[in-house]
Amino acid sequence: MRTAVILLLLVGASGSATDAVRSRDAEIRAALPPDGQALTEAGRQKIEGIVSRIVDTRAILESALEKRWTQMTEVQRRRLREAFEHRFRVSGTAHLDTWRKTRIDYLPEERKGELVRVPTRIAAEGEESDVTYVLRDGAAGWRIVDIVVDDVSTVENYRASFARVISREGVEALIDRLNRGADAKRKKE
Repeated sequence: MRTAVILLLLVGASGSATDAVRSRDAEIRAALPPDGQALTEAGRQKIEGIVSRIVDTRAILESALEKRWTQMTEVQRRRLREAFEHRFRVSGTAHLDTWRKTRIDYLPEERKGELVRVPTRIAAEGEESDVTYVLRDGAAGWRIVDIVVDDVSTVENYRASFARVISREGVEALIDRLNRGADAKRKKE
């Protein structure tokens, strides 16, 4: 375990966007209990923190909500961000058993202005998917601002679904749905 931590620090120290994603993935694998051993609540919380630490939830929300974000009060923005982050954390740890058996191939980075795309090919349970992490470097280091799965942007998906909920029911309904969705996923586990 000690060797894994040292390796993570060395990998993270090189500074590329790919290294940041690799480091996160390695840290998740290292935090998983041995095969067949149940994950404790403390272990789940640790992994949720690892999964979400590199994700810029505010940037994702701002991109997904566009001008609606600026029209919200600061209290609404904070509550929405908390609900979104909670849902993201819970969703990100929904299939932890597959992490042990997942193969991840990291492909060459693609730079587009201030954004860097880290394409990966993920093989899990006999299926392959292309997952591209879109990152931006800033004061907090490399942060994910979008995840594109098989050519479908999560930000664009959020944009469509969030707009639909806000238009019909308002921001408070979106916050409530995100919280209820996270709670429902947690109960299934």
